[in-house]
Amino acid sequence: MSTPEVRRKLLELLARYAYDFKPGGFTLVSGQKSDEYLDCKMALSRPEALPLTGSLFLSHIDPTAVAVGGLTMGSDPIAISTAHVSAEARPLRWFSVRKDAKEHGRKKVIEGDVRPGDRVVVVDDVVTTGGSTIQAIQKSREYGLRVVQVLVLVDREQDGGLKGIRDVAGEDVAVQAMFTKSEVRQEWEKLGSAPGSRLR
Repeated sequence: MSTPEVRRKLLELLARYAYDFKPGGFTLVSGQKSDEYLDCKMALSRPEALPLTGSLFLSHIDPTAVAVGGLTMGSDPIAISTAHVSAEARPLRWFSVRKDAKEHGRKKVIEGDVRPGDRVVVVDDVVTTGGSTIQAIQKSREYGLRVVQVLVLVDREQDGGLKGIRDVAGEDVAVQAMFTKSEVRQEWEKLGSAPGSRLR
């Protein structure tokens, strides 16, 4: 399947299962009110979404990277699906960044087979303020990982989220979103207006 076709199919899944609209009806993680809500896990938890997500992200991954991951749990299905589809092309490992270190055992913050010095791509599902992505970048760097790229699934296009990530990542680290909220909403509107369409 071509990358444009993969992207089209994944956009439809996001519009159908991840997007919702209700005037003034949602409180975001940032505490702000919004008419729109994006719960990417509702789309990414579907089996047909995983190979599409992995293929799309793999097609954008920095060729020097050896692993992909981010802050649990928004990044987890993206990192795992990308690593899975990479197996026959250019194998990538996946890792997960804990919000807090374990209180037992090795007291890890980073879970997975990565080591200081590894070149990695940080991923996330949705960016609003960019806080969770920035936390993943900072904790990865504290561990000694070299963040070479940041990829997110959907940019909510507010609060300067991507700009904030770019400021922290640095000018040598490419930061890119696969989709914007506007694109997802347009697809949602298109699906809702189709004859006989039933969203969800």
